[in-house]
Amino acid sequence: MDYDGLSLDQLRVFVAVVETGSFSAAARTLNRAQSAVTYAIQKLEGQIGTEVFDRSAYRPTISREGRVLLPQARRIVEDVGRFRAIGRSMAQGLEAEVRLLVGVGIPATLIAPALSAFRDNFPTVQLRLTTLPFSMAFGRAFPGVLPGEADIRILPDFLLPQDVVRRTIVEVELVAVVAATHPLAAIHAPLDEDALRDHVQIVLSEQAEARVGDDRRVVALRIWRVTDPAVQHGLIRAGIGWGSLPLPLVAEDLAGGRLVGLDFAEEMSARRETRFAIAAVHRQDEPLGPAGRWLFERLGERHD
Repeated sequence: MDYDGLSLDQLRVFVAVVETGSFSAAARTLNRAQSAVTYAIQKLEGQIGTEVFDRSAYRPTISREGRVLLPQARRIVEDVGRFRAIGRSMAQGLEAEVRLLVGVGIPATLIAPALSAFRDNFPTVQLRLTTLPFSMAFGRAFPGVLPGEADIRILPDFLLPQDVVRRTIVEVELVAVVAATHPLAAIHAPLDEDALRDHVQIVLSEQAEARVGDDRRVVALRIWRVTDPAVQHGLIRAGIGWGSLPLPLVAEDLAGGRLVGLDFAEEMSARRETRFAIAAVHRQDEPLGPAGRWLFERLGERHD
């Protein structure tokens, strides 16, 4: 049996006959003579060695073997169509893939609307999303923006280098919180440095933090440093210490009473950083392609 004569056109005709319900309807849909459709089906059956239609009745119906083969035929037709579309897109300058690098702890909900629209507008472009550890994202050598590793980075924009193109996605509020069972939660007055000094402060930081005195976020004598926001959140919820976390991360715990917001005295409030921006960035020396530019601009739009 010679399978070299099996063609994509035969599979398309097979699928068309099944979907339209008859040989004549498929001929009209394909703009061919009915005899051409019949011939294509006969050639297909000759190539695979089995009948895909039962012709024992007046109207041919799909056979048991045809039902088994139909999903495969559809898949081949769709895959070839997708293959052709990708090739044409690449010939027109569209990227085959856009690489997205996201800092750990950044909620997926911030970028999901843009990615959903990207999927619908660029069906032939693949997306590769990598999560960047916090300790890398904020390293002083900025390894999160090394050349060639990604097209678009999504990172908190403090400590980012200046020679990048950035687009703010959202401003995030930081709130100081403590577990409801922690001794600080029982103090119903603005907290000053003396009240906080003897309690463990859990700080999000890189692996090689600068000298303790250089960090304005630190006020306690006992400091625990972690590199993952989820770990920081878990330790604070466990009542081990207090710390500042993004409001979206702790909103549910605050509403449920598991965490309590801390109220600071005026001199303490003036020293605290209470907001930061999350930004989409790309290197100036690595221009984005058409799909990447579209996604970059979409990431900076609001999706209320």
